[in-house]
Amino acid sequence: MKLEKGSISPKELMFSVFCFMQGTVLRSGFIISVTRQDSWAMAITGFLLTLPILAVYTGLLRRFPGKNLIEIDDIVFGPVFGKILSAFYLFFFVSLAALNTRDLGNFVAGYMMPETPIAAVTLIFLVGCAYTLRKGIENLMHLSVLFSIIAMGALAVNSILLLKDVQPEFLRPFFQLKFSEFVQGTVSVAAVPMGEILAFTMITPMLGKDKKVGKPLLLGLALSATSMALVIIRDIITLGPLVAIVSLPSFESMRYVSLAGILTRMESIYAVVLVILFLFKVSILLYAFVLGLTQMLSGKSSPRINPDPAGQSYEAEQRRGRRSAPPLVLISVAFVFFYSLFVFESVMENMNWGATTAPFFSLTFEFLLPAVSLLVVCLRKIDKAQEVRA
Repeated sequence: MKLEKGSISPKELMFSVFCFMQGTVLRSGFIISVTRQDSWAMAITGFLLTLPILAVYTGLLRRFPGKNLIEIDDIVFGPVFGKILSAFYLFFFVSLAALNTRDLGNFVAGYMMPETPIAAVTLIFLVGCAYTLRKGIENLMHLSVLFSIIAMGALAVNSILLLKDVQPEFLRPFFQLKFSEFVQGTVSVAAVPMGEILAFTMITPMLGKDKKVGKPLLLGLALSATSMALVIIRDIITLGPLVAIVSLPSFESMRYVSLAGILTRMESIYAVVLVILFLFKVSILLYAFVLGLTQMLSGKSSPRINPDPAGQSYEAEQRRGRRSAPPLVLISVAFVFFYSLFVFESVMENMNWGATTAPFFSLTFEFLLPAVSLLVVCLRKIDKAQEVRA
């Protein structure tokens, strides 16, 4: 696994965020089951609620240019407490990787190949993720523009083919949710799909110190929110009351496509696109976990905020880290494989957790812990001009 930095552009980061989100956008059943025909509005309010979370990430990354989240923890809290906090983040990354892997396994084994054991599906999928990491995460991010075009093109084509089946009256009545349901839907969208961009705080050093990270992250989130709103509206006006019952509304909508009895089975395209997006997302999460674990185990993260006079400390650490990265990739993939098999007993348990417990679980890592870090930085008046002693 390559750990270089400074090898991606802001545009690639923006489209990487979009691809990262799309896997969850196409699995919007856990949101629709709660907020029903008003679910499209949750994409907007969830995006607005994510803005303060993004501001916290941007505040930390701006104060420590060229540093990722694990390195920032060491700088702010020292080598002991910093590693304890970093361990919580790594647990979050690996948990998300396992949850998304299980979602992929449930989808393929439940809808595409029902006779195939879910263990076989997840194993093959994770082997693909390990191969992707072996080739370098920056290569995957270079492909984000292509993947985004494929995802948006498939969405546009499928939506056009469904026009003859839509019934706009299914959107009514508008805004009939209870306040508690509205809050639940908003928090769920902000926490589960959007707040997960926390993983990109491990990747932003690849941009280089002279490039801003806030704008590409914000634009990626905005594109994702727009896509989510459009997908949910399409599913609602196509499926009507059924949209709150089925577990994968977008997949069920695709089954409606039939053009002169010739162009059918469009859900196969949906399946291929979803698998690609899952591969993209889980690879990002695994990279964040493996990179963080490598830095924690090496114990060589420099407490100095500015680079050393030779300007080679970070790059030297990364080159040394490559020797230990491949074994850690295999160990991490094996751990995610077993974790994903036992994380949930059924699809319904998974959906119920996503609609009720997941937002609170996720926000602890996505907002509370980074906000505490930023508060400590402000109180201690730590900035890039200072050297923090471990």
